[in-house]
Amino acid sequence: MTAPTLVAEQPVLTSAPRRFVLYRHRIVAQRDLPATLSDTFGELYAHIGTIGAVPGGPPFVIYHDSSVRGVRWEVDICAPVSAPITAPPGFEYVEMASGIVVSLLHVGPYETLGGAYEAIERYIAEHGLQPAGPPREFYYSDASVPPSETRTLIERPVSEP
Repeated sequence: MTAPTLVAEQPVLTSAPRRFVLYRHRIVAQRDLPATLSDTFGELYAHIGTIGAVPGGPPFVIYHDSSVRGVRWEVDICAPVSAPITAPPGFEYVEMASGIVVSLLHVGPYETLGGAYEAIERYIAEHGLQPAGPPREFYYSDASVPPSETRTLIERPVSEP
């Protein structure tokens, strides 16, 4: 799968493209997050296949700021498509505008993503930027990939002060 933005192992300021996204909003307990993501991605891609739409990049999740790490997550579970579609009942569709993001590729298990987020937040502070939306995690690896090789691209929308 090709990367939606510039992929780097250190934080970089780059531009995220406009995206057409079918998604489902969820508030879920920490313990239920993996199963919820798996089930919801399955539902999203089943619908995309049923209507003959073409996926438009890797699946991703938007982690809203109202989440409480380790307790509960408020998330949008997203499947990008290559062109606008109509959302079925129970799902939502949005055209995400292009925008400036701080982006970083994390290679390793999900449990170590915290260091990547810390690097992004340091970059934002050091460059005088302001967060302009919740972070997004793009998943480039399937379940067969060893955790040490799992690739996750993090985007954090930003604006200049």
